[in-house]
Amino acid sequence: MLKKFLSLFQRRQQLSPVTVQVDDSEGWGDLTKLPNDYTYSQIQEIYADALEAWRKNPIAWRIISITTDYVVGDNIRVSSPNRNLNRFIYEFWNHPQNRMDLRLPGMCDELSRAGDLFILLFLNPQDGMSYIRFVTKDRITKIETAPNDWEKELVYHERLELTTETRKWYSPDHPDAASAPAVMLHYAVNRPVGALLGESDLVTMLPWLQRYSRMLEDRVRLHWAIRSFLWFITVPANAVAAKKEQYRTPPEAGSIIVKDESETWEVQAPTLHAADAANDMQAVRQMVDAGSGYPPHWRGESGDANLATAQAMQGPTERHLLRRQQYFTFMLQDLLFQAYGRSNQAGFTRNLVTADYDKLYHMILPEVSRWDNESLARAAREISSAMASANSLVGAAAGGSRTLSRWALKLLSRFAGEPLTDDLIEQILTEAKENPIKIFNPNEKPASKPDGETSKPENETSNNGYPRSEIHPLDRI
Repeated sequence: MLKKFLSLFQRRQQLSPVTVQVDDSEGWGDLTKLPNDYTYSQIQEIYADALEAWRKNPIAWRIISITTDYVVGDNIRVSSPNRNLNRFIYEFWNHPQNRMDLRLPGMCDELSRAGDLFILLFLNPQDGMSYIRFVTKDRITKIETAPNDWEKELVYHERLELTTETRKWYSPDHPDAASAPAVMLHYAVNRPVGALLGESDLVTMLPWLQRYSRMLEDRVRLHWAIRSFLWFITVPANAVAAKKEQYRTPPEAGSIIVKDESETWEVQAPTLHAADAANDMQAVRQMVDAGSGYPPHWRGESGDANLATAQAMQGPTERHLLRRQQYFTFMLQDLLFQAYGRSNQAGFTRNLVTADYDKLYHMILPEVSRWDNESLARAAREISSAMASANSLVGAAAGGSRTLSRWALKLLSRFAGEPLTDDLIEQILTEAKENPIKIFNPNEKPASKPDGETSKPENETSNNGYPRSEIHPLDRI
């Protein structure tokens, strides 16, 4: 036994040493090193699944397209009261290398489908103009942030095709961004706190979309199989062999078969139980609708919903779309701000006063809800009528309380859906005071005329004795 142990020990000593190699490539690590982010492999899987679902599943495609239809709509216009910024916006927006009107739908699609949008701004050193390009989410392998602020992103690593190397892109917050030929901007939606990356609008629906597709495919196969049927022929026991030989080749359609009463025919076909399957498939569709936030009638399934129910179901959906439109608006404003800043660093544009960032842009956005316009107009009309009946708004505009007038105009504009700024309200009140309008008062009697003054011709006065220039507008109808 001892000899055997010594021989095994000597053989082990003769073995060559083993070297352990650890693969520390990006595919095995975390992209952001934050606890609430997915691992790199999970990010790749979710992105690929969402893209495949958008390409092959009509429900997934429709969910993304509905978001784009409402957020981008038929047109988005951006301008600025700052003359220099407004000129730059026009040149950037319509530049042949950018053509933003054509890019907006694709940008909104990718933001909703991937949850993240990585935009590159390439600076032209000859004229200070920036050209926009994109990097897909699956090519980003790592994001570096500031050591003491994980929300401040500094460097993005892009995976190059057919190689193991990566390319670094600086964010505008990086100290060396001014000298870089391009900077990368990152925007994300559905991002949990403690994460750098967003999540796709389809991420919660992907399992249910797959289940629904499989169930529907199975039902299609069953409906194809139901077209097949079998004939069962009952004959006396002594005639089974002869009949099997006779009907070895099934008769063609339209054939005439003559038989006696001892031979009976019956057909058997598969039973689908379609009613049970319809309930199951509807339950899966409801899970998909719950994840998307869109009511069924938005994708063409009216069901048993009437007009009142359909209108009530649109409220939460429109609020969700309005919130997405607000973020998309912020993204466009920040994109233009960064592009202008790059041009300013190159010495082609003037400095911007950013004390009031919101006043730099004027956005014209598509309406998310048509019902909001009607309700706001009705509210503004009722508020203005109430104020006019109380003679508050009229009296203030004619030289009454300036505080009351300011409050009334602010309240009226807020109910109308277009809030007025304090500067604009002051301008309206100043102009109203400088150019007062004589308000028709039906209770006021005409002033008595001095002795010897002839009355005006009848065609210059109205039926109630007022000059025609002061006739109430309703009397002219």
